[in-house]
Amino acid sequence: MSLPTTRTHEWTRDGFYISTDPILLSPQAINTAFASDALPWAKELTPEELTVMINHSVCFGLYSATAEVADTHTSPSTSSHPAHSEHAEDPKPAQIGLARLITDCTTMAYLTDVYVLPEWGGRGLGSWLVGCVREWWDEMPSGRRLLLIASEGRGEEYYKGALGAGRLEDESAKGGERYRVFTARGRGVRV
Repeated sequence: MSLPTTRTHEWTRDGFYISTDPILLSPQAINTAFASDALPWAKELTPEELTVMINHSVCFGLYSATAEVADTHTSPSTSSHPAHSEHAEDPKPAQIGLARLITDCTTMAYLTDVYVLPEWGGRGLGSWLVGCVREWWDEMPSGRRLLLIASEGRGEEYYKGALGAGRLEDESAKGGERYRVFTARGRGVRV
């Protein structure tokens, strides 16, 4: 059995496409989203920071075939899927969303930077995107924890239903000990 990270995962639905292929990601689209008010937890990164972030994550890019943009780099892929350009100037689907996993690809993953651009909202694309993350995670044979930070209330309830995620404080270790998750805020946090 191969681990889920040893191959590219792809899903299609109603003219939309989700892929874990990093060559399809649009750093410019990601940074534009990070700089927007639609993502209050993020801020724009330098090109170098963005490259490191992408290279050390499993990214689920969400693309629309109906909102095309020119590709500015040559893709080494020879796939016949419309998201793969054969020529540097061929149009490819525009990136309209992202879900990013920081993971060791064996035992744990941290889900972050989940978004669908506001103009594409109301179509169930966010739920589909998170469902694809869940499908990927479910293939992890030794997975221990999928972690995420969500707002109380609606966000918390959404991830409970979509991922089966719950508050860690609700779980007890053997012997009745309670777990706690600790965090230290860095300079890059907006909220």
